[in-house]
Amino acid sequence: MISVVIPTYNTALLIGRAIRSALMQTGDFEREIIVVDDCSTDETLKAVEAVSDAGIRIFHQESNGGPAAARNRGMMEARGEFIAFLDGDDYWEPEFLQKTATFLTTHPEAVAVSVMQRHIIPGKAEAVAPCWDGDDCPRLLENFFDFWARYNHVCTGAVLMRTEVARRTGGQREDLRICEDLEFWAMLATCGPWGFIPEILFTSDGGVVTRKTGWLAKNRQRWASAVPLAEWERRLKTRIPAGLLPGYQKVCGRIARNLSYSLLLSGRIEMARREVLQYGDAFPPHRLNRVWRMAARNAFLWRVWCNFLTRREEQR
Repeated sequence: MISVVIPTYNTALLIGRAIRSALMQTGDFEREIIVVDDCSTDETLKAVEAVSDAGIRIFHQESNGGPAAARNRGMMEARGEFIAFLDGDDYWEPEFLQKTATFLTTHPEAVAVSVMQRHIIPGKAEAVAPCWDGDDCPRLLENFFDFWARYNHVCTGAVLMRTEVARRTGGQREDLRICEDLEFWAMLATCGPWGFIPEILFTSDGGVVTRKTGWLAKNRQRWASAVPLAEWERRLKTRIPAGLLPGYQKVCGRIARNLSYSLLLSGRIEMARREVLQYGDAFPPHRLNRVWRMAARNAFLWRVWCNFLTRREEQR
């Protein structure tokens, strides 16, 4: 059996599409769909109930605990050998479960497998990740963290994993409201090999509904919960083998860039500056990241840079 966990909070506009994409999966295998509602205040539950199927199990959180808490609740309730998370505003191509489950079945040493993904960003061209330049053959990754650092390939709905191994990690950290999924993938990767299928089988489309329902307010709440990188990697540091450390440190550069941005936009500009000064050299190679490092070295330039980025977000 495959368990599909769909955490949802105020996604009435798109939750039906997510569920239908799970129901329409090809392949002859048993599946269950677990919807965990994180105290939605819109018509999300009505939209879920409108998709009539005996294989859907609905659970209600007693309080809004964030995406990690909702996913952990779904993982606790899951009965399948394999499990996947699909956020309520994203969706899969019809062959996602069949191809990922086949990979894990034929590669018993793999703890998880991920696919390429399409990201729909309002006001911008669609983005595909990773920007894969190899062949189209599924494979076990020789070094998960090196691959992640180079291709930035892991996204929540793009992964199928072994339920028992996922539970063994302790689940997602519920004290994190941002980059909690990335911390979990890193934990999972310390448990064994990771697979990759170079085919677009997942679409992330959360930006559209988020903007319709209050993009800035929602993200300010997430930004306010951002933590410094040292806190983010607290349970990871002792689990990374020496051979994986160089790739892991590059991944941390990506995470530190995301966290610095969130700290800045939540008004904690001095904390963000300290993160850039400490980890900026590990940021991904991009011209804007060079600006980040240059601005952080001068207090006046840093304030100007922070004001610019804040106004840019408010005008989106």
